[in-house]
Amino acid sequence: MALGNQAKMVDISGALTALEPLGADQYCIAFGPGATQFCGTPKGYSTTQLPRKVVNDLLSGNIKKVLHASFGNNANSYFFTYEMRDGTIAHRAGSGIPAGLRFFVDRISSASKERASSLRVQLGASRSYVAWSNSRWISRGIPESLLAVLYHLSSPDFDEANGSQGLLMSGTIDNIAWHDSSSWYFKSGSAHEELRTSMEIIKNAWYSLMHANLAYVAIDPHSPTGGTFAFVEKTQDGREPNFVLRCEPEDTVSRLHSKQDPPSVHTQVINVPKKSEGLLMFQWAVSKYTGCSHARDTWELELKKGERVKVLKYMGNDWFFVENRRNEHGWVHKSWLDFQQMTPHVDPRKAYARFTVDVEKMFKAGNIRMFPVLNLYMNACTKDTCSPLKTDPHYLGICHHDLHELMRGSGDYSLDTLKTERNKWHPDRFARFCHPHHRETLREKAQALFVLFGVLMEKTPAPEPAA
Repeated sequence: MALGNQAKMVDISGALTALEPLGADQYCIAFGPGATQFCGTPKGYSTTQLPRKVVNDLLSGNIKKVLHASFGNNANSYFFTYEMRDGTIAHRAGSGIPAGLRFFVDRISSASKERASSLRVQLGASRSYVAWSNSRWISRGIPESLLAVLYHLSSPDFDEANGSQGLLMSGTIDNIAWHDSSSWYFKSGSAHEELRTSMEIIKNAWYSLMHANLAYVAIDPHSPTGGTFAFVEKTQDGREPNFVLRCEPEDTVSRLHSKQDPPSVHTQVINVPKKSEGLLMFQWAVSKYTGCSHARDTWELELKKGERVKVLKYMGNDWFFVENRRNEHGWVHKSWLDFQQMTPHVDPRKAYARFTVDVEKMFKAGNIRMFPVLNLYMNACTKDTCSPLKTDPHYLGICHHDLHELMRGSGDYSLDTLKTERNKWHPDRFARFCHPHHRETLREKAQALFVLFGVLMEKTPAPEPAA
């Protein structure tokens, strides 16, 4: 039997070299099934196994830059965004992208130039995707906790005919990446940035970099275990940027500029005044041991096993600056800390203020379809006895310890305050604001929160009568 003609090998290295590199701190790293990859950086481009239509686009000579790329679950599922040499923005979508996504892409592409220019599509395994343009987004098949964040930040009006959709109440989406193992990253300007993962190798990469200074994050949605990723910091002081990269099953590759080691002499308790113009962001951690890793180094903070501390800042070389319950500050080595959940937390005052504003908007809009994601406001409790309750998908995601911490941010934690807040969540009252199709489910959630407030009220003494 005669074999058909083999596919002609096309060398596109010249076309890639002719492209204009991306700007400073701009990156485009796309992982596809198998060995498919595309990478764009301020230094240039590299790729393997591109779709034929994308190859033809590059060979045409009309493309100035490749701004964005993403690969879905098959050879015909892909999405590219180009900046053309005439200054326009163009998109190339494969024929295999899901129908609901195709509808969204066609609608945005035919809208205004601004909306078309901001269109981005992130494809994943099992025909999952997220697409966004400015503040509008659509998704399918992404991790539930990531979808909950999108809902939490969006207006309560959703069109679910072609997938979960929404409109951010403020800001725009910068980047989304995920893997079915429930590792995911989300960034919306300076307002919200979050990474969640259960993989130690990703946690270590996250904490080896200054994540407040990250320029780009990519997670391979098609990798066998979710262990393929790239973290890149912004360029500083004219040096090559720090990065951590892994393509499983290979070892992790990184470039980390040395940071200053902890001082050899320091007082153990350090007074660090909080800035008046902002509230401090922090991460919870629990001490694995009692004492400190170097008993003679007074700049280290002495801990007790099981003690919960606030991790305020990464200092480099696996050292963190932390605060304990007594408001004492000091350095602690990463090996002594259990970070548990990757959820960042904020000062209770900031969390309560955001909670109050969001709830007011929700009641004002009415027609509620989704209950507030309470652990996005406060997720402070690490007690083993509360863990089953907090991880129950049918419950609220918080316990009464979390609610106490959130309400403490009101600045007026009292029986009267708790009563007033509890009244908002009376199940019969709350049900009047709910969409008919979701009313019974949301009534149960409101009832659970109403009960939690009751627990706090039982633990809070009534005010003494005036003399």
